[in-house]
Amino acid sequence: MPDHRVHPGVGAGGVRLGMSEGQVLRVLGRPDDRRVVQGATGRLVRLRWTGIAVTRWAEPGGRVVGIAITDRGIRLKDGTGVGTPRTMVQRRFPQAIAGPSRDALTVPGDEAGGAVTALAFGPGGHVAELRIGHEIA
Repeated sequence: MPDHRVHPGVGAGGVRLGMSEGQVLRVLGRPDDRRVVQGATGRLVRLRWTGIAVTRWAEPGGRVVGIAITDRGIRLKDGTGVGTPRTMVQRRFPQAIAGPSRDALTVPGDEAGGAVTALAFGPGGHVAELRIGHEIA
């Protein structure tokens, strides 16, 4: 992966929101898994590689609307990423908003064209997944 930085509201791991599937494949190569899924707002294509999943609209020409990171090496500029304790995330982002299940935090102010950055926590209270996008699923 050419880019090990998360760019809030923009992209991560060399992938940017709004890319075509062909552009993503040029950056990441052939995915380990590709399937059509039903998202909250419509049908999506989910492409998975080790450490990163990319979601795009399922219609022909559909663009990337979501990126999920589980690779510990892909991080925000301040070092926040997979493995960061929830307490540290809350110190770094006191404005973060807890989701209804309290197992995720959304960081306001990172919105660009409706995109958000969210951090999902595992059972141990550490970041398990970092998500960027319009379709946070």
